[in-house]
Amino acid sequence: MSESYLTMAEIEARYPNEWVLIDRPRKTRYEEVLGGYVVYHGPDKLALYSKIDELPKPFDIAVRYLGPLVEEDVDYLLNADWTE
Repeated sequence: MSESYLTMAEIEARYPNEWVLIDRPRKTRYEEVLGGYVVYHGPDKLALYSKIDELPKPFDIAVRYLGPLVEEDVDYLLNADWTE
């Protein structure tokens, strides 16, 4: 586990384009994560899930992906059937 509390701005700066697992997140009343203790970071989402399984229960965590949700310069085609 990370030894010190990090703000969300610090987490975003340290771990760009990575999945981040935050233990004991500090949140606003609207559930916006303000910071916490990073227990995993990396590009592998499956490794993040494995780390969640290792945490003692019960736990309070937040999971964030700190990269673009859609790749740049890639076109996506939506195939929908509107014949109903």
